[in-house]
Amino acid sequence: MDELAKLLGTNKETLEKLSDEMGEFTRRKDIPAQLLEKISAERLRAVGELGLSGSSPRKEVLTALGLRTEMVEKELLTIFDQPNSQDHAAIEKLFAKANALVEPPAGLFLKEKKVKEFLQANPPVHILERLGYGSVDELLAKEDLLEVYSALRFLEERKWLNEVFFAPFSKLKTTDFEKRKIVLRILDPDKWGPAARDFVRKKFHNTTHLKELGVVIVIPVEYTEGVITRMFSMMLHYLNEVSFYADLFKLFAKPRRLDDVGVPTRASGENDFAAHLVSALRGDVREFVPSLENIFSWVIMQRYLAKENSNDQRLLLPRISPEALHWKRAVANLAELGKDLPGLSFWANRAHLGGFFDNQLTSFNFEDNVFSLAGGPDTPQYTYHMREALWNRLFTDYFDDGVGKARSAEGGPSFDDGEKVLETLMLEEFTQGFIGFKIRASLHT
Repeated sequence: MDELAKLLGTNKETLEKLSDEMGEFTRRKDIPAQLLEKISAERLRAVGELGLSGSSPRKEVLTALGLRTEMVEKELLTIFDQPNSQDHAAIEKLFAKANALVEPPAGLFLKEKKVKEFLQANPPVHILERLGYGSVDELLAKEDLLEVYSALRFLEERKWLNEVFFAPFSKLKTTDFEKRKIVLRILDPDKWGPAARDFVRKKFHNTTHLKELGVVIVIPVEYTEGVITRMFSMMLHYLNEVSFYADLFKLFAKPRRLDDVGVPTRASGENDFAAHLVSALRGDVREFVPSLENIFSWVIMQRYLAKENSNDQRLLLPRISPEALHWKRAVANLAELGKDLPGLSFWANRAHLGGFFDNQLTSFNFEDNVFSLAGGPDTPQYTYHMREALWNRLFTDYFDDGVGKARSAEGGPSFDDGEKVLETLMLEEFTQGFIGFKIRASLHT
C-alpha cells in the first residue's frame, strides 16, 4: 500500500480507507494491490522496450524516455511530409487529420449572434487599436468573428475580461447555444502581435482552445525541436476536451436526476445553467468535500492543481481528472496513427505508469515527457500528468471486467466498462464537484 500511495502522491491512510470503502461497494477488496502488481509488470515491459532494466539508473531511464519522445517528432515529420509550422495550409492539414482520428460529433456552443452582442456591448479596445478599426461594427464587417473572439485572451487585459467582458455570461440561457462542429482558427503573430508569441513562450506549445465556442486555436511559430509533436498532440487533446465539455453543456441544459447514491441534488433551471457554465469555464475545484454519512467520495479535479501549488492539501484526496481522460484518448489517437512505429506506439496505455528509480519518482506519461523535454535540460521531469492518470486508472479498475454484476444482483449499479463509468459519472456529477458511492445502506442492515 505504501508504494502505490507514493505513486499517487497521497498517504497510506487515505489509500487504506479507499480500499476498504470501495472494496465494500464493488465487492473487490484487492484492487490497489492488484494495480500495483500490474504497474510493476508494465514498467518492466516499458524499460525493456527502452533497452534497460528495472534496476537501471534514473539518468539512463530519463535519457531513453527523452530519445523515445524525440522519435515521435521524427515519425510525425515523415507522416506529414515535413510540415512547415508557420504555414497555414500545413496547420490546417494537421488539424484535419486530428479531426479524422478523434471524430468529435457536433456539440453545443455559443451562438455567433451572441458573441457579436458581447463584442458590441463591451468593445475590445486593444484589438481595435491593434487592427486599426474605429468601431466594433467595422471590425466585424472585415474580420472573422471567431478569430477576433479567440484573440481576446491574448490582447485584452485579464482584469477587464473577467470583470467586464465575461460578466454577461452569468445571464446566458440554453437558447443562446446552438449545435455545430468544432473548428480551427489560426492566429498569425504578425497580425496579432507579441502577445501571441508570449503565450507560446509561457506554455511551451502554440495551441489553445475555447470550450464555449468550440474552437481550437493555433499560433504559427518558427520550427523548433518537438513543435509538431506538441502542436498535433494538443490538437488531439483539445478536440477530445471540447467534445467532452459540449456534452457537459447539454447536461447543464437538462433537469438533473436524483443521485443514485443518495446525495441531494436539485433540478437545473436557466439560472443554474449559466452558473454551471461559468464554473466549468473557470475550472472550479471544490475546496472541500462535504462529510456525508455512508458516502465515499472522489473529487472531480478539473485542473492540474499540482501545477499551481504542489502543496495543495486537495492533492491528498481520492480524485478523478477530466484532463487525464482527454490526454489518455489523445495518446490513443496518436498510437492509432502510428501503430507500427516505435515512437508513436510506445506511449499508448502508459499514461498512469510511473516508478521509483534511484528513489526518485519517474514518469512514463507522454505529456510529462514531452513538456519536460520542451522545458530544456535544466527542467526537472514533470510527474503531475502521470499522477492524475493513475488516480483515474485506480477508479476504472474498480468497474472493469464485469465487476458490477455482483452488485447488480443486490440492487446496486451494474457496470462493465471502467472508463465509460468514469466519464458518465464525471459528467453527471460535475456540478456537485465529486462522485459519491453509498457504501452501506444503514447502520441497521
